[in-house]
Amino acid sequence: MKQRFWFSLVITKTKLKLAGIIVAIIFSLLAGPKVVEFFQRQIYGVKQGVTLEGYLLAGLLERELYDAISELAEQRIVEARNAKWNWDNGTVEVEQVGMVVDIDATIKRILQAGPNTDHKFVTVPVLPSITKEHFKPYYNGPTIEPKVCIMINVDWGNEFIPSMLETLEQYDVVATWFPTGRWAKESPALARMIADHGHEIGNHGGWHGMPSQMSADEVRRLILEGEEAIMNATGQKPNIFAPPAGDFNSQTVAVAAELGYKTVLWTVDTIDWQRPAPTVIIDRVIGKVSNGALILMHPTQPTAEALPIIIEQLLNKGYQLVTVSEKLSDKGNKIKKINET
Repeated sequence: MKQRFWFSLVITKTKLKLAGIIVAIIFSLLAGPKVVEFFQRQIYGVKQGVTLEGYLLAGLLERELYDAISELAEQRIVEARNAKWNWDNGTVEVEQVGMVVDIDATIKRILQAGPNTDHKFVTVPVLPSITKEHFKPYYNGPTIEPKVCIMINVDWGNEFIPSMLETLEQYDVVATWFPTGRWAKESPALARMIADHGHEIGNHGGWHGMPSQMSADEVRRLILEGEEAIMNATGQKPNIFAPPAGDFNSQTVAVAAELGYKTVLWTVDTIDWQRPAPTVIIDRVIGKVSNGALILMHPTQPTAEALPIIIEQLLNKGYQLVTVSEKLSDKGNKIKKINET
């Protein structure tokens, strides 16, 4: 009977792999952690010759890459700067778009980079909240698309507001309401009702004053008092300002802009505060409406009666009714220069 040994002298692939592993383990133990780190960098680190805008990053592991890119990113931050009015010479100092580095996206880009390649930081723009576009009075929105806006200034007319809200809801359209601050204080429930119906809330000033006759500080108080009262009543912070009686000058627009407001006037004035017949109001709107039109109304009985027909005819003509802010956010705004008023 042949004697069995605990090992066999026959060389197989399995035995070769096992021997290789044993040799590698012994080598690693003898060579120490530096060899392990070397292989880690070869397998998981940045490939040879990879640079980030000229900075060599070859061989760095992800944790090291994070530290290196974070430090470099600090040097590339560009602070966003709002546009502002130069009160000395009456001109706009334009805004500056900021920039920050997207560190995680940049790390991913570098780890995936092929050997001997140079790459750019992945950056994200930081947009200023106030731009040069805030320093212009708007008489209409962009005319590219068939979109129009219904604007309703409110300082009185409470009894007609519920029926106007019902009409707007019936046709599933939105409007932009511009209450004064004093009205919002006197009628907070009605102001909240307008907001709860999904409409945009603008600012018609704290009271019905004449901004062109005010100092800059008085205009600022007019807007901020309106803002506070409107926010308290509706929960919305306005960002568009309709000056009382459409009265304004360059100072008015500049003060509003520095407070984060765009100043809006109108394209079509229904002159409904004179209480003409509903048919007159309808004709004024339909006869003058065009793409981008801002249609000014007030809560009056003839306006409430005319509103369903106006909406039907606008929709039949292919117009979409949107809020003023939505319309002004489009490109291609047509504006009238301040010195033309």
